[in-house]
Amino acid sequence: MATYPIPVEFEDELKAARLWEFFLDCTEAHQREYLKWIGEAKKLETRMARSRQAVKMLADKCAAEKKKSKKAR
Repeated sequence: MATYPIPVEFEDELKAARLWEFFLDCTEAHQREYLKWIGEAKKLETRMARSRQAVKMLADKCAAEKKKSKKAR
């Protein structure tokens, strides 16, 4: 698990987007980069915006990996 704390709102958004398991399957370095980027924001609004953006990026990555695995068959 990542060494940076997982903000509750980020975890909730990941779970709502059904990406929680995908995030947990990411490497520690990958998790750490997202959590560091979100956590470095000083304002709550910025953290929330980064959290939403991170969920979108993870959704795109997940979709790309699914598409890639279908082509490999």
